[in-house]
Amino acid sequence: MTMNNKVIALPFAGGNKYSFNGIEKHVSKKIDWITLELPGRGSRFKESLLDKIDHMVDDLLSQIMSHIQEGNYIIYGHSMGTLLGYELAKKITEKKLQKPMALFFTGRGAPGFTRFNNKKSLLPSPLFWEEVNKIGGLPKEILECKELLDLYYPIMKSDFKAIEDYNYLPMEVPFDFPIHILMGKEEIGIGNEKTPLSGMKDWQNETSDNCTFELLDGDHFFVFKHAEPLAKRISGIAERSFNIL
Repeated sequence: MTMNNKVIALPFAGGNKYSFNGIEKHVSKKIDWITLELPGRGSRFKESLLDKIDHMVDDLLSQIMSHIQEGNYIIYGHSMGTLLGYELAKKITEKKLQKPMALFFTGRGAPGFTRFNNKKSLLPSPLFWEEVNKIGGLPKEILECKELLDLYYPIMKSDFKAIEDYNYLPMEVPFDFPIHILMGKEEIGIGNEKTPLSGMKDWQNETSDNCTFELLDGDHFFVFKHAEPLAKRISGIAERSFNIL
């Protein structure tokens, strides 16, 4: 049975509906956790990959329609999922659908900031994985297995193309619900494709409501190192937003 209070989760590049299992198991039992999945991976492996953010958002919107028609929800996204969550929230607002109570994002600076200085999606497989490894773009278990790399290459390439071709268009009117941002301390800095503090703080421009910031120890995949505390933060924000304390 689906509950009326939900977290709708959007995975990182290469991710699927199982990507947040380690976090989901620590989430409050009062909340229904729903991880969405894009075509070309997981249970949708036979479907054609998408390589444009707009097309991905349209797919995600069609998936969540039944979830947002009743009850309350927040959107959680990590990395590419953060960008998709932002654009999904924009589309929901534009279409005057029921809006999320809050956005909770990890692993990415504000939508107008880009980490990538070069187009990794144009690189052949060995160079592509070298670049992905440098920025901590995949868990080590995948990067150390050739069979998985061969499987993930077309998926990651299309995801990176979508991110690299993304065109940020500021909203005329910012969101009127809160945004919560968490990033790994090793992601923040100057140069070497890191995110400057200002690149994170610019999230404040995307809402007229409260915007919070927090750094936790770790690199781009700090969310797995801190699965339980992250789940508790998401649960706490969700429960306060839904008034189910």
